[in-house]
Amino acid sequence: MATPLPPPTLKLMLVDQSSQRRAILEKILRDNGYTNVFSTSGLDDLFALVATVKPDVVLIELDSPKRDTLEQLREIRQRQPTPVVMFAQDQDAQTVHAAVDSGVCAYMVDSVDRVKVKPAIDLAMATFAAYRRLRNEADKYRTQLDSRKEIDLAKSLLMRHERLGEAEAHRMLRKMAMDSNRKLHRVALDVISSFKNKH
Repeated sequence: MATPLPPPTLKLMLVDQSSQRRAILEKILRDNGYTNVFSTSGLDDLFALVATVKPDVVLIELDSPKRDTLEQLREIRQRQPTPVVMFAQDQDAQTVHAAVDSGVCAYMVDSVDRVKVKPAIDLAMATFAAYRRLRNEADKYRTQLDSRKEIDLAKSLLMRHERLGEAEAHRMLRKMAMDSNRKLHRVALDVISSFKNKH
């Protein structure tokens, strides 16, 4: 069964300071069906390049990741999240951990060959997608937790200043939300703000 070709719209950014090695990897990518490849030697301005090119996947080939490169990868993860595949000779566990901690989704030891490149890209994209899902879920839970705290504080203020029981304060908040057709935590924020302005 033939391996399906990658979508032609998938944009790769290939980074390698060795022009000879870069040419070999670029040919391997094209042989694997990756036709939309931006090739560069620019490790020094990696973040700026990613922000400009906006690739779907970044591939970096080097002997060993340096601190400057890892810092730029960390910036990419924070400000321009992109799947990153790193092909490196350094197989030291501390180096691999530092690379992954900086945002590398697939760290491949040894030279690139035709067989490894597509699975490495697929792995990076799958790892990146899983990371984004977890991050989105964490953000969602954090928002829910913040909303719960705001609602509890608004109820507490109503209970104290309007001399209501907890159930009555909650009903009051719900009625205010229904009457104004807004979410409960938005009404809670208004209640908190109004009590702050009064005192």
